[in-house]
Amino acid sequence: MADPPPPPPPSNKSYLTAPALPSTEVFYHAYLPSDHWDLVVFRNGEPCCNNEDIRFNYYGGWASLFAQVDKFRNFPGSLNQYRAELSTIYPWVMPKIYNSLKGGHSYIYKHDILLLMQYNLMDGHLQANEKNFPIMAITAIYMRTKEEALNDKCELVRYDKEKFEELKNRLESKTSNMTQHNLNSHDPEFTELRKHLQKFHQQTPVPQNVKYFENLVNVMDIILTDFDAFIDANPSLFRNGNDDKETLVVRLFDEVKCKHVFGYELMEELQRCGCNTVKLEEAIQAKDPTYSLLFQDVFKLLDGNPNIHFIAIPLPRTRKRAVWVPAIDGHYCISARDLVFEFVAWTVVKGLFQGASDEQRDNLMGILKGLRYLLDGYNNGYRMVLEADVKRIRKQIVDKCKAHGIAQPEHFKDIRRVIYCDTTEDGLKAELKYLGVDKVFPEILELADDIYKKPELKALRETDPYQTVENCQIQCIINRAGFTEFFVHSTTWFVR
Repeated sequence: MADPPPPPPPSNKSYLTAPALPSTEVFYHAYLPSDHWDLVVFRNGEPCCNNEDIRFNYYGGWASLFAQVDKFRNFPGSLNQYRAELSTIYPWVMPKIYNSLKGGHSYIYKHDILLLMQYNLMDGHLQANEKNFPIMAITAIYMRTKEEALNDKCELVRYDKEKFEELKNRLESKTSNMTQHNLNSHDPEFTELRKHLQKFHQQTPVPQNVKYFENLVNVMDIILTDFDAFIDANPSLFRNGNDDKETLVVRLFDEVKCKHVFGYELMEELQRCGCNTVKLEEAIQAKDPTYSLLFQDVFKLLDGNPNIHFIAIPLPRTRKRAVWVPAIDGHYCISARDLVFEFVAWTVVKGLFQGASDEQRDNLMGILKGLRYLLDGYNNGYRMVLEADVKRIRKQIVDKCKAHGIAQPEHFKDIRRVIYCDTTEDGLKAELKYLGVDKVFPEILELADDIYKKPELKALRETDPYQTVENCQIQCIINRAGFTEFFVHSTTWFVR
């Protein structure tokens, strides 16, 4: 097997106390294209918007956009991945719990245990009072400090629901205790804590609100004391490594088209538990670290009957983007199919085909067809693409477009809101004509009819009308590029 890519270079993580963007703003900039950054502004760290902006339709409305960003940032290690500051609160969602194919066993990423602790903390009476918000920011600093002990390595561990329920209930009923909490090496002078306390002081001056701050201190003592005790009682949950030599834990990526496992991950677990790896080594010899094996082929490569827990990991996606999946230490990846799909969708969102000449259309289609190697690689075991390669490929696409003079048209047209008033095939065809893509793709009007008539294309219009207009264009491009086999399924149109 080829050597894995080197881990990311050591970082002083200066962004923890000197971020390029404050708080949750980093996640919106990561999710949105740069020409949509102005859709959302931030007040006191909270996103706000003008919900009349027509561009929100691209995301299904402002509320849908906010939910998409929450999902987009909900993966283990996301705070460091997006270089968020030290006091950034974990996403306000329940972390994902994954099931083993061996019934009755659930697993969670170690990073997400901290998210779960925060979620349980504010899921009770504390959440009911908005004055308790400072607790979230202060607890976030504590949580991030604990996360540093995991060294950016994402591991799965057995999930014990009762254990976390006990912690939640205890926190709700405890009275105050003093605590000692660890110093974050990246913030030795507590600059982040001081910054937030000063902000709270401005909003709620201490001299006039002594009781409020006394209560805040007491509540934080309770929380941190119990968190410290919980971590001390369960050290294996908060450090790297798995002490169980009898149970192998291997992720099984659960896609519509196939189920597969990373060869290197299976190898590491077999070696950790002292199992024979001769057959597996032969199968993945000289393969790159992202090489994956089809699930049905794995068992041919195992000697004996090792106790393997295959953990079903669906590949999460938002309406517009794939969510990063932990790969090799400190690295992340996404599905090759998701990557190709996002490039195709990008050409539609940017309107690159709107009113294009035959030459412009053919040049752009040639660039997209050049991504075929990613899909062929998918069929040959390279189903996931590392973040560094995603950035490289994206740059290549942009450079090729520039070389051919391909850019967003001067008179770019947004899909009109009138599409919500006429959700028939006639309304769809009228909007495609308005965008000027009917001349570029003559077959698109026939496809618009088929969307409403053919059961196999039903999924194309099961979204909102705005997205149906996009889907119709994406389908034409996928068909012309010869990618259909990679996205069509017997019951759904494409994988998303």
